Amino acid sequence: MSRKLPMTLYHNCFSPPSRMAVLAVRNLALEIDVRNIDIYKGEQNTPEYLRVNPLHQVPCLVHENFVLTESRAIIMYLASLTDSPLYPTNDLKKRALVDSRLFFDATNSFVAVKNFARPVLRSGVKKIPSVAREDIKILLNTLDSFLDKSEWFAGDEMTIADLAILASVGTIKCWGVNFKEFPKLNGWFEKCKNLPGFSENHEGSQALAEKLSKLLEEPLWK
Repeated sequence: MSRKLPMTLYHNCFSPPSRMAVLAVRNLALEIDVRNIDIYKGEQNTPEYLRVNPLHQVPCLVHENFVLTESRAIIMYLASLTDSPLYPTNDLKKRALVDSRLFFDATNSFVAVKNFARPVLRSGVKKIPSVAREDIKILLNTLDSFLDKSEWFAGDEMTIADLAILASVGTIKCWGVNFKEFPKLNGWFEKCKNLPGFSENHEGSQALAEKLSKLLEEPLWK
Protein backbone atom coordinates (compact mmCIF):
# COMPACT_ATOMS: atom_id res chain seq x y z
CA MET A 1 0.00 0.00 0.00
CA SER A 2 1.38 3.39 -0.96
CA ARG A 3 1.67 6.26 1.49
CA LYS A 4 0.93 9.83 0.42
CA LEU A 5 3.09 12.55 1.96
CA PRO A 6 3.16 16.34 1.50
CA MET A 7 6.55 16.35 -0.21
CA THR A 8 8.23 17.42 -3.41
CA LEU A 9 11.37 15.80 -4.77
CA TYR A 10 13.28 17.80 -7.36
CA HIS A 11 15.52 15.62 -9.51
CA ASN A 12 17.06 15.04 -12.93
CA CYS A 13 17.10 11.65 -14.62
CA PHE A 14 20.70 12.04 -15.85
CA SER A 15 21.92 12.37 -12.26
CA PRO A 16 22.71 9.11 -10.39
CA PRO A 17 22.12 10.80 -7.00
CA SER A 18 18.72 11.99 -8.24
CA ARG A 19 17.84 8.52 -9.47
CA MET A 20 18.87 7.11 -6.10
CA ALA A 21 16.32 9.34 -4.40
CA VAL A 22 13.62 8.34 -6.87
CA LEU A 23 14.47 4.66 -6.30
CA ALA A 24 13.94 5.21 -2.58
CA VAL A 25 10.58 6.87 -3.20
CA ARG A 26 9.47 3.92 -5.35
CA ASN A 27 10.72 1.21 -2.97
CA LEU A 28 9.24 2.91 0.06
CA ALA A 29 5.92 3.10 -1.85
CA LEU A 30 5.58 6.84 -1.30
CA GLU A 31 3.20 9.09 -3.19
CA ILE A 32 4.96 12.42 -3.45
CA ASP A 33 5.35 15.11 -6.09
CA VAL A 34 8.42 14.27 -8.20
CA ARG A 35 9.52 17.15 -10.41
CA ASN A 36 12.23 17.10 -13.07
CA ILE A 37 14.74 19.94 -13.15
CA ASP A 38 16.39 20.18 -16.57
CA ILE A 39 19.98 20.92 -15.58
CA TYR A 40 21.06 21.22 -19.23
CA LYS A 41 18.59 24.06 -19.71
CA GLY A 42 19.78 25.74 -16.53
CA GLU A 43 16.54 25.25 -14.60
CA GLN A 44 18.59 24.69 -11.42
CA ASN A 45 19.72 28.33 -11.67
CA THR A 46 16.31 29.96 -12.04
CA PRO A 47 15.18 32.34 -9.28
CA GLU A 48 12.26 30.00 -8.55
CA TYR A 49 14.49 27.00 -7.91
CA LEU A 50 17.16 28.97 -6.08
CA ARG A 51 14.50 29.99 -3.57
CA VAL A 52 14.02 26.28 -2.92
CA ASN A 53 17.67 25.28 -3.02
CA PRO A 54 20.32 28.01 -3.07
CA LEU A 55 22.93 25.33 -3.81
CA HIS A 56 21.27 24.95 -7.27
CA GLN A 57 21.73 21.18 -7.14
CA VAL A 58 19.58 18.07 -7.44
CA PRO A 59 18.15 16.14 -5.78
CA CYS A 60 16.36 18.30 -3.26
CA LEU A 61 13.50 17.21 -1.00
CA VAL A 62 10.93 19.62 0.38
CA HIS A 63 8.73 18.29 3.18
CA GLU A 64 6.33 21.05 4.15
CA ASN A 65 8.74 23.75 5.43
CA PHE A 66 11.73 21.44 5.70
CA VAL A 67 14.28 21.42 2.87
CA LEU A 68 16.84 18.63 2.59
CA THR A 69 19.68 18.27 0.11
CA GLU A 70 22.25 15.48 -0.48
CA SER A 71 20.87 12.26 -1.92
CA ARG A 72 21.98 9.89 0.81
CA ALA A 73 20.64 12.15 3.53
CA ILE A 74 17.35 12.23 1.63
CA ILE A 75 16.98 8.47 1.39
CA MET A 76 18.01 8.01 5.03
CA TYR A 77 15.39 10.57 6.04
CA LEU A 78 12.64 9.00 3.94
CA ALA A 79 13.35 5.51 5.25
CA SER A 80 13.53 6.74 8.86
CA LEU A 81 10.37 8.81 8.48
CA THR A 82 8.43 5.75 7.36
CA ASP A 83 10.17 3.42 9.84
CA SER A 84 11.13 1.19 6.93
CA PRO A 85 13.10 -2.06 7.36
CA LEU A 86 15.15 -0.84 4.40
CA TYR A 87 17.02 1.22 7.01
CA PRO A 88 17.00 -0.99 10.14
CA THR A 89 16.54 0.68 13.50
CA ASN A 90 16.54 -2.30 15.87
CA ASP A 91 20.10 -3.46 15.19
CA LEU A 92 22.86 -0.87 15.46
CA LYS A 93 25.41 -3.00 13.64
CA LYS A 94 23.09 -3.61 10.69
CA ARG A 95 22.32 0.08 10.45
CA ALA A 96 26.02 0.94 10.70
CA LEU A 97 26.78 -1.43 7.82
CA VAL A 98 24.13 0.29 5.70
CA ASP A 99 25.74 3.63 6.55
CA SER A 100 29.16 2.26 5.67
CA ARG A 101 27.98 1.17 2.22
CA LEU A 102 26.26 4.51 1.67
CA PHE A 103 29.43 6.40 2.49
CA PHE A 104 31.46 4.08 0.27
CA ASP A 105 29.07 4.81 -2.56
CA ALA A 106 29.45 8.55 -1.99
CA THR A 107 33.25 8.54 -1.85
CA ASN A 108 34.01 5.76 -4.32
CA SER A 109 31.16 4.67 -6.62
CA PHE A 110 29.83 8.12 -7.44
CA VAL A 111 33.33 9.61 -7.64
CA ALA A 112 34.36 7.01 -10.23
CA VAL A 113 31.19 7.66 -12.24
CA LYS A 114 31.64 11.44 -11.97
CA ASN A 115 35.31 11.32 -13.02
CA PHE A 116 34.34 9.24 -16.04
CA ALA A 117 31.41 11.34 -17.24
CA ARG A 118 31.79 14.92 -16.03
CA PRO A 119 34.82 15.91 -18.17
CA VAL A 120 32.85 14.87 -21.26
CA LEU A 121 29.69 16.68 -20.23
CA ARG A 122 31.26 19.86 -18.91
CA SER A 123 34.78 20.24 -20.33
CA GLY A 124 34.44 19.00 -23.89
CA VAL A 125 36.70 15.97 -23.42
CA LYS A 126 36.37 13.68 -26.46
CA LYS A 127 38.19 10.60 -25.18
CA ILE A 128 37.92 8.86 -21.81
CA PRO A 129 41.31 8.69 -20.04
CA SER A 130 42.54 5.16 -19.40
CA VAL A 131 42.79 5.89 -15.67
CA ALA A 132 39.06 6.66 -15.54
CA ARG A 133 38.26 3.32 -17.19
CA GLU A 134 40.61 1.51 -14.83
CA ASP A 135 38.99 3.16 -11.81
CA ILE A 136 35.62 1.80 -12.95
CA LYS A 137 37.04 -1.73 -13.13
CA ILE A 138 38.61 -1.38 -9.67
CA LEU A 139 35.30 -0.14 -8.29
CA LEU A 140 33.33 -3.03 -9.77
CA ASN A 141 35.84 -5.54 -8.44
CA THR A 142 35.52 -4.04 -4.94
CA LEU A 143 31.73 -4.08 -5.11
CA ASP A 144 31.89 -7.71 -6.23
CA SER A 145 33.99 -8.55 -3.15
CA PHE A 146 31.40 -6.92 -0.86
CA LEU A 147 28.98 -9.64 -1.94
CA ASP A 148 31.23 -12.54 -0.91
CA LYS A 149 29.18 -13.33 2.20
CA SER A 150 25.77 -11.81 1.60
CA GLU A 151 23.17 -11.50 -1.13
CA TRP A 152 22.79 -7.74 -0.71
CA PHE A 153 25.29 -5.03 0.08
CA ALA A 154 24.41 -4.71 3.76
CA GLY A 155 23.32 -8.23 4.59
CA ASP A 156 20.84 -10.82 3.39
CA GLU A 157 18.01 -8.34 2.89
CA MET A 158 17.77 -5.39 0.54
CA THR A 159 18.36 -1.95 2.10
CA ILE A 160 18.68 1.64 0.96
CA ALA A 161 22.39 0.90 0.47
CA ASP A 162 21.46 -1.28 -2.50
CA LEU A 163 19.35 1.52 -3.96
CA ALA A 164 22.25 3.95 -3.72
CA ILE A 165 24.67 1.54 -5.33
CA LEU A 166 22.14 0.57 -8.00
CA ALA A 167 21.99 4.18 -9.18
CA SER A 168 25.75 4.14 -9.75
CA VAL A 169 26.08 0.58 -11.04
CA GLY A 170 23.06 0.95 -13.32
CA THR A 171 24.77 3.96 -14.86
CA ILE A 172 27.94 1.98 -15.50
CA LYS A 173 26.01 -0.98 -16.90
CA CYS A 174 24.53 1.23 -19.61
CA TRP A 175 28.02 2.22 -20.70
CA GLY A 176 28.44 -1.30 -22.04
CA VAL A 177 30.60 -2.81 -19.30
CA ASN A 178 30.53 -6.61 -19.27
CA PHE A 179 29.44 -7.63 -15.79
CA LYS A 180 30.31 -11.29 -16.42
CA GLU A 181 33.76 -10.42 -15.10
CA PHE A 182 32.08 -9.68 -11.76
CA PRO A 183 29.76 -12.68 -11.20
CA LYS A 184 28.46 -11.79 -7.72
CA LEU A 185 27.78 -8.22 -8.74
CA ASN A 186 26.11 -9.45 -11.91
CA GLY A 187 23.84 -11.76 -9.89
CA TRP A 188 22.92 -8.90 -7.57
CA PHE A 189 22.14 -6.66 -10.54
CA GLU A 190 19.85 -9.31 -12.02
CA LYS A 191 17.92 -9.46 -8.73
CA CYS A 192 17.61 -5.69 -8.72
CA LYS A 193 15.62 -5.88 -11.96
CA ASN A 194 12.63 -6.91 -9.84
CA LEU A 195 12.78 -3.80 -7.64
CA PRO A 196 10.26 -0.97 -8.01
CA GLY A 197 11.75 1.86 -10.03
CA PHE A 198 14.39 -0.30 -11.74
CA SER A 199 13.10 0.50 -15.24
CA GLU A 200 12.90 4.21 -14.40
CA ASN A 201 16.51 4.14 -13.22
CA HIS A 202 17.56 2.21 -16.32
CA GLU A 203 15.91 4.75 -18.61
CA GLY A 204 17.82 7.58 -16.95
CA SER A 205 21.07 5.62 -17.11
CA GLN A 206 20.52 4.87 -20.78
CA ALA A 207 19.74 8.53 -21.54
CA LEU A 208 23.02 9.57 -19.93
CA ALA A 209 24.93 6.92 -21.87
CA GLU A 210 23.43 8.13 -25.13
CA LYS A 211 24.33 11.73 -24.32
CA LEU A 212 27.93 10.76 -23.55
CA SER A 213 28.22 8.67 -26.71
CA LYS A 214 27.20 11.61 -28.88
CA LEU A 215 29.95 13.76 -27.38
CA LEU A 216 32.78 11.23 -27.64
CA GLU A 217 35.06 10.44 -30.57
CA GLU A 218 35.40 6.81 -29.46
CA PRO A 219 33.16 4.05 -28.10
CA LEU A 220 31.81 4.80 -24.65
CA TRP A 221 33.30 1.57 -23.33
CA LYS A 222 36.02 -0.56 -24.88
